[in-house]
Order: sequence, then structure tokens, then C-alpha cells
Amino acid sequence: MLKTITFSVSVIGTGLVCFIVFFWLPKTDGGFHVSARQDPVVKAAIVDHLSISWPNPAFVTECSAILEDAGYQVDYFKGEDVTVEFYRTLPTHHYKLIIFRVHSAYVPKYLSLAMFTSEPYSKQRYVYEQLRNRVASGYIEPHQQGDPRYLVITDKFVRSSIEGTFDGALVVMMGCKGIKKCAATAFIEKGAMAYVGWDGLVSARHTDQATIRFLKKLLSESQTIAQAVTQTMSEVGHEPEYHSSFLFWPIEAGHYAVPTYDTPESKAKALPLSG
Repeated sequence: MLKTITFSVSVIGTGLVCFIVFFWLPKTDGGFHVSARQDPVVKAAIVDHLSISWPNPAFVTECSAILEDAGYQVDYFKGEDVTVEFYRTLPTHHYKLIIFRVHSAYVPKYLSLAMFTSEPYSKQRYVYEQLRNRVASGYIEPHQQGDPRYLVITDKFVRSSIEGTFDGALVVMMGCKGIKKCAATAFIEKGAMAYVGWDGLVSARHTDQATIRFLKKLLSESQTIAQAVTQTMSEVGHEPEYHSSFLFWPIEAGHYAVPTYDTPESKAKALPLSG
């Protein structure tokens, strides 16, 4: 007989709200489908699920400008665009840099990181993936009776349900506890070259400031990932309330430099990261 496991995730900082997640048991593994690369354009994605609850148009404008100045075509996805199927097919668009401005929380009982969608929860949807804890149910705190629940995906979904690979992309996870090894290794195993995120709770305001600073260091000043992360922490500092740190994974990615594509010659190289 199936049973529902209910648990509460610890409070998340201002703007990155906490949620409850429900998982269906038992858990098993699955496969994935790999798509061939076709896009010649060097692209970046801003996945802005927080636009629903914590909009920051100035962040989107500045972030887009930095990326475009570095030669990236920028695709922006507002909160309503962020669905289970959006996550599933995201790798097939072959982005070289993906910024996840999303609600996230670590679930200790399942050693898993959950990422929100904007879709209302239903037991009748994604049943196979709910049974395997790839898709679950979450709601935003503070929560009152009758408030909606939403579908969330986990790092198990990244490993087993997405289509294609991340094709050497740099992933910037702006949400709470995003650098947890379960999530970082899931993206790396699925083809990401490097993964950057926070080791604890973080407010939307602080992660917005840090991400802009990081992108400037990385792209405008041509610093390595390690240099950009270190100088971002030096200038922006730990999350003031929760003392979280901005980190990267894997360690060997620290010496990588992300190329810019501001000339036809550099665009033709099509290299995601260089050591």
C-alpha cells in the first residue's frame, strides 16, 4: 500500500519562502533520453520562478545586459513558465549558462533538493515520477488551510527524467541550500561543467546582489570560476541573517574560465568552458 510522507522544511530567508513537500513511496530509478545538439547560437537562460512571489525587474535587466555584452542570446522565463515539462526539456535547448532564480529547499529525510514549479499539485499527474520521488507536492509558507499546493521537482528528476544533457553548461543555482551535493552532482552527472550555489538559507535580495556581482567578475572581467566566487564573497559577504556561503562544484572547476562571444570569431569556437 502506498503511503504519503509529510515533513516540514526549515524556514527560508526573506523572499525565498519555505514549503512543505510530500513524497510518494517507494523509490526506484529510471532512464533518460538524449537529444542531439542542433543550435548554433550561444545561449543563456534566466529561469525566474521568483518573479511570482519576489519580482526584481532590475535584476533581470542587469543580468541580461551582462550576458548580452558577453555575446550570449538570453532567454527569459517568468514564474508561470516554470513547469515540470519546462524542467524536463530545458537541456534540449543547449544553454551554455543557466541561472535558476527559483525557490528551493533541502529535504534531509530523502537527501534531496526540491525546486518549485508554478503548477498546481495533483495526485493524478506525473504518477510514475511521484512514486519515485522525482516529482512531489509543495506549498509556500506561511500556509493556511485552502492555500494551493504546487508540483516540485527533485534532483532525482534531474538524474532520471530530463531529456538530453546540459552540454557543458555552467549552472547558477540562486535558491536556498542549492549547492547541496545531491543537486550539484545531479547536474554534473547530466553534463553540466560547473555548478554554483549557496550552502544554506539565503534571502532573495542577497542572492540577487551576489549573482550580479558573480556574473560581472566571470564575464565582464574574465575571471575564473574560483576567482569570481571568492571575490563575490569578499565584496558581498555571507548572507547576513543565515551566514550562508556562495560556493562552486566540482573543485576542479575552479580554474575554468567562461568564454565570451562578443565577436564572430569567438562565437565560432563554441567551447562551454576552458581550463
